[in-house]
Amino acid sequence: MKKLGSISLSGCLIAVLVMAYTSFAQDNQSGVSSTLREMSVMYEDQFDTHTNKWPEYQNSTSSALIENGEYHIEHNDKESVHVVLHPDGISRGMDSMIQISISDVRGSGKYSYGFVFGAQDSSNNYSFQIRNGNIYVIEQMFDGKRKEIASGEIDNIFSSNNFGKTLKLVKQRDKIRFYVDDNYVDELSLANANFTGDLIGFLVEGRVKISVDWTRTQIKYKG
Repeated sequence: MKKLGSISLSGCLIAVLVMAYTSFAQDNQSGVSSTLREMSVMYEDQFDTHTNKWPEYQNSTSSALIENGEYHIEHNDKESVHVVLHPDGISRGMDSMIQISISDVRGSGKYSYGFVFGAQDSSNNYSFQIRNGNIYVIEQMFDGKRKEIASGEIDNIFSSNNFGKTLKLVKQRDKIRFYVDDNYVDELSLANANFTGDLIGFLVEGRVKISVDWTRTQIKYKG
């Protein structure tokens, strides 16, 4: 069941489509109270159509297809990482929030899945991942070489392999904070980040299939 109202998108991601007002409650774990009060929905996709430029393909090791209102991404190589990027980027200069809802996960062996941001291409990016269902990982990839920035166990994890999650990234001032199912898990100082691009997308590693229910990007305009 979809959680968001239907929005039909056309043209570039930089067009502001809907105005939304939201506030973030103080997070008990991080001790940080957000001041992101007035947000504009910059991009929103429920994958009800094929018009929003997400790649669709199918080959011997991976596939990405929009079917039945979800974006299904599958990878069948236990030794490699597969990245799917949207061709349009988002500005890194403004406070923002990105959310993705993954409704279903089916993996075997060692696997991970998650959200890619600050990407130049599939070999140069940052990602926020769930690994083997109960570990979060923040990772940088530079020229194809991977560097783990932070990781930890996720509290109150579902034991079943096919439960999905909502991942959230909140950029505010000089930090990016990361949430799993609205629970704060970690943060990244922008002073220590070296973004090579502004593309966003998804990552799967190992033998795994995920179904993305929706994704939404909101920004706060200055002034």
